[in-house]
Amino acid sequence: MASGARDATAVKILFLDVDGTLTDGLIGFTRDGDFRHFWVRDGLALEWARDLGVRPVIISGRASQAVEARMHDLRLEFYLGIKDKVACAEKVLAREGVTWDECAMVGDDLPDVPMLRRVGWPIAVGDSCPEVLRVARTVTAAKGGFGAVREAVETILRHNGTWPQVLERYEAK
Repeated sequence: MASGARDATAVKILFLDVDGTLTDGLIGFTRDGDFRHFWVRDGLALEWARDLGVRPVIISGRASQAVEARMHDLRLEFYLGIKDKVACAEKVLAREGVTWDECAMVGDDLPDVPMLRRVGWPIAVGDSCPEVLRVARTVTAAKGGFGAVREAVETILRHNGTWPQVLERYEAK
């Protein structure tokens, strides 16, 4: 993963897109609803982030029963079917008393650019569109839906100085 945050400011909120970021971007449908593939290690990393003082906030332009179920499973804050991600994020920032500089964002496509331009640490998954790659300060080696979020979270936790707590939890230090 390439360079990180602008300065030593700790990341307090991690905004994430869903399709192409937390998933591989494929959407399947059955007569009962939609389905997505989620990388299990991404979910585990988001739980670590939440437990160690980084609030993951998922904002997606698409509503999805499958995504809603996964977010409930992980006990994460999420907003689905959002057309203006910036306005949604600004409500979270106001509620939490956090500035854009204290935030990171992981995205992959054009609807994520306005958020990526505002956060202190814009992160693109490895297979992002060229416009997102140009805006990003950090690009993951992993593709969206295949561990890119895990990679981003580990880097953020290292930056915040809390990664050793994860390792201690699993006696991996």
